[in-house]
Amino acid sequence: MELLLSQIAPAKLSSRNTISIWQDNLKTADELTIASGYISSDALIELAKIVEINRKPQIDLLIGMHWFDGFTHQQYEAAASLNRMLSERKLGGVYLSNKVRFHGKIYAFSTNEICTSAIIGSSNLSSFIGSSERLYETDCYFTEGSETKSILATLDQLFDKLATPLNEMPTPTVFKEYNDLLEDHYWVERVNNERFADVQSTKTGREFSILIKPEPKSHLNCFFGKGRESKRGFVLPRPWYEVEIMAGSTMTSQPGYPRGKEFTVITDDQWSFKCLTQGDYFKNLRSTEDLKIMGKWIKGRMEARGALKIGEPVTQATFDHYGNQHLILSETTDPDIWLLDFSPDKE
Repeated sequence: MELLLSQIAPAKLSSRNTISIWQDNLKTADELTIASGYISSDALIELAKIVEINRKPQIDLLIGMHWFDGFTHQQYEAAASLNRMLSERKLGGVYLSNKVRFHGKIYAFSTNEICTSAIIGSSNLSSFIGSSERLYETDCYFTEGSETKSILATLDQLFDKLATPLNEMPTPTVFKEYNDLLEDHYWVERVNNERFADVQSTKTGREFSILIKPEPKSHLNCFFGKGRESKRGFVLPRPWYEVEIMAGSTMTSQPGYPRGKEFTVITDDQWSFKCLTQGDYFKNLRSTEDLKIMGKWIKGRMEARGALKIGEPVTQATFDHYGNQHLILSETTDPDIWLLDFSPDKE
């Protein structure tokens, strides 16, 4: 048994972390059995993409808390989509615990029906895929032997006692209706009304309207582009919320455009995070620290409005439904603060 700790300062205490171990085992396993208290929509859709691309592993997933605590629309759609894909390919399924609130986190990797490794600890499924939260996790890692055999046997018992197939459960009628993707997110702050009004009052009148194109494998559709391929040919897809916003060189060459600098944006719905312009002609506008912050802000709003479904590409029809296809970047009197607007029904 090996204790795995998050390698986050000031407590970088272990030589390996759970995410790297999880990914290494995922690449070699042909079966993955999961019991996780909480899930995230991006984790599920990226897990589905992994199976779709690599045709493995078989996955059986028990979701332990959401039947009692509630789903967002995004979470439930992602769970249903993963379940359909696994069922159609006869590669497992998604289950809910509807008898008790199961808060455990157990992951067992098997090859040729032998459990070769397992992870037990504090990490929810979203800690491995799609997560940008700077949480310090602790997990125990077990390699093949009597312990992994016992862990898989216990998982089988948990599924037998607690798990009900998702498609045998009634569809929820009440959802968490807000876009919660940036709540308590590392590197993102909520701006109060007073601060927001103060910054709005400092607009200089200079603004740049950036058209977001419905490119099939870039812009908001990076998820459908080429993933990261290992030497063994196993492919990890790009994250669902990773995006690339590109402004034309004609715009970036205009006076006042923030070329090659980091700055803080305050959005029309009162979030604040740092952005950077870089690349050829400084045409790439992206969130710093984590590329998914910008994606969670843009795609999360489209999802919450019903214009975009988890796992489906952004098309012109998506923008038409949402009611906007432009990011408006507005200058303020503070050169380090810009306003960013993607409010719907502007066109």
